[in-house]
Amino acid sequence: MSQARQLETAAAACAQKASACEASAAIPDQKVSLGSAGSFTARYEWFSTALAAAKKLPDAPRAAQMRAAEQHLDADVADAQARPAAGADFSMARQRADAILAEREFATADQASLWDRFLEWVFTWLDRMLMRVAAFGGRSPWIGPLIEWGLTGLACALVLVWILRAVRKERLRLRVEAARPIEVSEERVLNWMREAETHAAQGAFRDAVHCLYWASIATLEGRRFWHPDRARTPREYLRLLDAASSVAALLRRQTLAFETIWYGLRPAQRSDYDQALRLHQELRAA
Repeated sequence: MSQARQLETAAAACAQKASACEASAAIPDQKVSLGSAGSFTARYEWFSTALAAAKKLPDAPRAAQMRAAEQHLDADVADAQARPAAGADFSMARQRADAILAEREFATADQASLWDRFLEWVFTWLDRMLMRVAAFGGRSPWIGPLIEWGLTGLACALVLVWILRAVRKERLRLRVEAARPIEVSEERVLNWMREAETHAAQGAFRDAVHCLYWASIATLEGRRFWHPDRARTPREYLRLLDAASSVAALLRRQTLAFETIWYGLRPAQRSDYDQALRLHQELRAA
């Protein structure tokens, strides 16, 4: 590193006086050999440029610039001295990296699967086709608008088909949802009727009248006269109907008989059950 020391001497002289700042004091680039660690090229063009620039500077800036040049040279010397160790460190790091890459999880890192190869072939084929279409479009200007309008029409058709299918599916859903409450309500009516028949067979006509009343309520719910709400009272059900309708008249008669027997705690007879059953059947037919 005698050349670096020589340049440091030139830098110190330039810092002392401007006349010593001659670019000729720099030495040409040299190739430095480090033995088994390799070699590198030491470049000094920057030093000659620094000397030429420093010659035009006042004393203080010139001295500062030369101190910076000396620090640069010191760093080069230190780097050159550390290169053998750095080379050894790099060699060791490379061996460690090779050992890591030889592990099982990296065994197929550079291998492409059949699916990846197939996708690559598809994309390559599409690229060739598009290039041919582009070349054909250059010779036939009408092909561009044709493809554009064709793709636009296809997109509109697909959107229209999607809308039609969505509307059809929504109609089907509404039908199913509309039919489901009716089926559920009809099943509830049948359950109340069976329970009423069971009570009547056992002579419990009061309970049978009670079941027939709720069978009538379930019947009207199935016909959408109101939404189910078990918190309503019998009189509230009556207020939900048109007072002048035949349905309201039938339910009013059944409600009065039911309230007298159930809430009035009056014993019921077979005739009361027969009357409640007749009113229920008339209400279902109304």
